Amino acid sequence: MEPQMKATTQTAFGAVSDPVPANDAIQSDVELVKKDVKEKLGRTFSVYQATQFCTQIVDGYKYFVKVDVGNSEFIHLELYKPNGGQLSLLNVEDKKSESDPLKK
Repeated sequence: MEPQMKATTQTAFGAVSDPVPANDAIQSDVELVKKDVKEKLGRTFSVYQATQFCTQIVDGYKYFVKVDVGNSEFIHLELYKPNGGQLSLLNVEDKKSESDPLKK
């Protein structure tokens, strides 16, 4: 397990954890997919800061991340990292607000 990135220690296989504040490891992963996010949405961001995330243990790890992109706008990212593999961007949801819940 990747302890620096998991949201809680009580998450069962397949279950999605409750949201927790983003940490440096999640911010690093969000930075790794920034180019892909910009290409998918066709725009750049004045801010690009992860604020919270959830973890799902599957055949690897899924991360659902809320990202502040400035001007009171947020995006939701779905990331996947297979065991022993590289991180990839699965989905981006645009036009979210701070109060919009992460996918669970």
